[in-house]
Amino acid sequence: MSERRSEPRYMCSELVKIVTPSADGPPAEAIANLEDISPSGACVQLEEAIRVGADIEIVCSACSLKGKVRYCRF
Repeated sequence: MSERRSEPRYMCSELVKIVTPSADGPPAEAIANLEDISPSGACVQLEEAIRVGADIEIVCSACSLKGKVRYCRF
């Protein structure tokens, strides 16, 4: 697999909460495993797919990161 990021990935294995806003109700929440992170992205594993282009928030014990889904594979 070719490297897509210009910065190095920092490997980790941490449970985080993924929050996806909903236009017609409360935001959806799911628990995910944060696999790796870099200054320009992160890899999380979830039980269900999130559509490409969706805004998400990654919430961990000491921080909250906002971003957009760039790709998703099952």
